Amino acid sequence: MTKKISRRDALKVGALGMFGGLAACSPVARATESLLPTYSPFPTSTAVPAATSLPGTTPTAGPVTSTLMNDIASQATRYLESLDESQRTKTSYAFNDPELTRWHWTTPGNYPRNGLPLREMQPAQRDAAFALLQTSLSTYGLQKSLDIISLQNDLGNDPELYYVTVFGTPGVEPWGWRWEGHHLSRRFNILNGKLSVTPFFLGAWPTVNNAGLKAMEREEWAARELVTSLDDNQRAVGIFQQDTLGRHVTQNEAYVAPLDAVGIAASNLNPDQQTLILEVIHKYLDTLPDSIAISHLDRLQAAGLENVTFAWAGPLEAQRPHYYRLQGPTF
Repeated sequence: MTKKISRRDALKVGALGMFGGLAACSPVARATESLLPTYSPFPTSTAVPAATSLPGTTPTAGPVTSTLMNDIASQATRYLESLDESQRTKTSYAFNDPELTRWHWTTPGNYPRNGLPLREMQPAQRDAAFALLQTSLSTYGLQKSLDIISLQNDLGNDPELYYVTVFGTPGVEPWGWRWEGHHLSRRFNILNGKLSVTPFFLGAWPTVNNAGLKAMEREEWAARELVTSLDDNQRAVGIFQQDTLGRHVTQNEAYVAPLDAVGIAASNLNPDQQTLILEVIHKYLDTLPDSIAISHLDRLQAAGLENVTFAWAGPLEAQRPHYYRLQGPTF
């Protein structure tokens, strides 16, 4: 990049809607004013905390992260205590169980999941499960999760088929927990005083529902704005194939090697284009709490923002199948 982006610069960008700041954020523009879904499977009594974040792929540690890990453990314990014995058995696995590395983004009918689904919880238990998710995410991350879940109604899927699974004993390392269903997979593993938040998956289908909800609007459109802003020379590097990819690159593997670098480096983009790269990064990553955000923003900068690359495959027209990839030394 032409200049180094400091944390202060990132916060300034947040005033433009790219990064909501490290102390608080406002809900994204939506078709509805409510922060929580209006249909019955979800709690209406749980307040949504103010937070933003920028997570990464490597576990993070530190005093603030330790507080977060304690909060997550406390809420996970409350969730387990709200269940009866048979429910606890269903939701609980040992940390070394092979179930720990199973994950998928598809519908439950195509991929049987283990854990306790929302549909088998009583209202107070469901409240405890959502409170655990709320504690583990930022306001933005919680809202995006709720938006993705709400789209299941448009697809004719059961929005209560999201499963909560706890691995090990909360607060006794190693331990972790997972929330997973169609197009949403979030996991939080705590080991050696560090918190890991990957892999995670966010998906939106339909991209716009009948009520106008766009669960992942800027993730798509900021990337499209970027690729359409490229000049001919930049497109020759940034667009690595004319047709979109036919399958997910890494699939749902538990362990993947770093991908080969493709696309155009941020150092070869103008300032406006660099801003769009950062917007896309933040839209994917600002879903977790602040301590993780700060740590991984620092790692990203230390490795060199200029080394981040953007690649596109497929047509440039809206509503056409396409693929894009952002990658750098740390993600």
